[in-house]
Amino acid sequence: WLQVAWSSRHIVELPELGRPPRSMAPRAQTRQRWADAASALLVAVGAPRAATESLLLQKGLVAGTSMGQDHAPGIMELSRQVQDLKDLLMSMQRSIDEKASSCCGGCASPPRPRMGLCAAFGDPHFTTFDGAHTILLRDMSMWLVKSASVWVQGLARTAYGNLMGIAVGGPFMENHTLVIVNSTLDESSPETGLTVLFDGQPILANPDAKGNAEFEFPLLLWAARRSDFSPSVHDREILDMSPGIEWDVGSWASRFSDAPAAGIFVLKFPMGVELTVTGVDFMSAVVKMPRLEAQSGYCGNFDGNADDEFDPPPEGSVPPLLVPVSGRPKGEDLEPLSDDSNLFLRFPSTEALVRRKGEGVGEAGRAEASLQACSEDQLTEAKGKCQEIRDVGMWRACLEDYCLQGGAPVARDMAAAEGLAEKVNTDGVAAPLGHGRCVDGNAAKFRVLRTAGLRSAEACLGYLLEVSTIPGILGAQLQVGGTCELVVDPALDFASAGLAEPPEGAWANPVVVSPSGGAEGVAFVAGVDDDRSWSCWRMNH
Repeated sequence: WLQVAWSSRHIVELPELGRPPRSMAPRAQTRQRWADAASALLVAVGAPRAATESLLLQKGLVAGTSMGQDHAPGIMELSRQVQDLKDLLMSMQRSIDEKASSCCGGCASPPRPRMGLCAAFGDPHFTTFDGAHTILLRDMSMWLVKSASVWVQGLARTAYGNLMGIAVGGPFMENHTLVIVNSTLDESSPETGLTVLFDGQPILANPDAKGNAEFEFPLLLWAARRSDFSPSVHDREILDMSPGIEWDVGSWASRFSDAPAAGIFVLKFPMGVELTVTGVDFMSAVVKMPRLEAQSGYCGNFDGNADDEFDPPPEGSVPPLLVPVSGRPKGEDLEPLSDDSNLFLRFPSTEALVRRKGEGVGEAGRAEASLQACSEDQLTEAKGKCQEIRDVGMWRACLEDYCLQGGAPVARDMAAAEGLAEKVNTDGVAAPLGHGRCVDGNAAKFRVLRTAGLRSAEACLGYLLEVSTIPGILGAQLQVGGTCELVVDPALDFASAGLAEPPEGAWANPVVVSPSGGAEGVAFVAGVDDDRSWSCWRMNH
């Protein structure tokens, strides 16, 4: 109503709202002013006064009607009534445009700002406002949107880059801060899901029997939790976004429309900025906002050109299926956040969530912390789901996935898939051990033989199988953007081993490289380290 009133001042002479009696409570004062403004607008565009009063009564905007203590004016309370209000607003805007056109010789209404959508999800992948598809795979706090007024930040945890938090703040919020995190970051949380804090205080924490909750900070924030997608509350355009490919967790729309277990959260801010979040795939979040001058971050510069926001992955560095969603982000403000700009560190309660998971103690500490986030019952269930996995590294990775996802169906699927992979990888077959550099049972890295031109996983595995019968060849590893390395036992003598020369570039110089510092891996590839830019395969001899 206020937006329509503001844009219409040149053609609708609003009555002086005046100041309600001092005896009226602040909420009642606000209601009265809304009622006066709404009534004046409806009458000005020709709505019958009786119909006007009836509609305002339905919306709880007539003085004397009860609004409840914890709810904003009932504009978004019931889906049917909200849709009626939207239809009426559209009709009013058309009438206002017609009046403006007739009274000022055809002048047009001011152009509405261009709105865009940016998505962040998983480990984390990004779909920028301009439609570029990029990936980070890194543990860091980052700018999603940086501008003079609007600040949106993301928090990725572990070297997988699991998206675990979103923060919103900046001058447009009058320096208030909202943080929403995956609840596994909060050891005090009684259940998994999403935790929302406004200026460090929990909100939306006590949903009703239907899973719904609301919170309002006047003129700055309207927040709601719903158990399912509601067209009257949520933006339908989110469902039509393209994530680049179809992911194993299901269609993009299903992340929001299929009653996600943790609920669906919508947070509405000034300037038309909105944030919609579910707990699917760690977090799936969509930022909606107008284009701003000089904006940057992982959501892109919003200049209409996706090509200036990413570089394609090096040829052969990722499987062909993943090429469309594996662009390397480029642009400004892509470095990790400094502490003084990090919204997650503004309040002790949100800082505790960030620090608790081992910030500054390395990936091994964070992986251990993710297991500590499991309840005893949950960890027992996780061990049962992962019991078919013989490899210690994969077994712990399965437990970590299960705990981080809170026992969600996707985590159970991961456990089943990893168990199946162990069953089918018998002697003479290269078994994929996942993301990370190959290590032995004592977490020691191996001596390697470096090839010069084998850059794809297919070429690397093909060559590994070709030389697999030579004693001392234990496996292979490949870094994103790098070349294939054969993992070997220290006892293997390269000069006398008789290895066939690798195709596509022969050997690198130097060929034999030992790990720096500490003992070398021996005998058997038992697992992987925490550097998820690598992939590792073990030969089952």
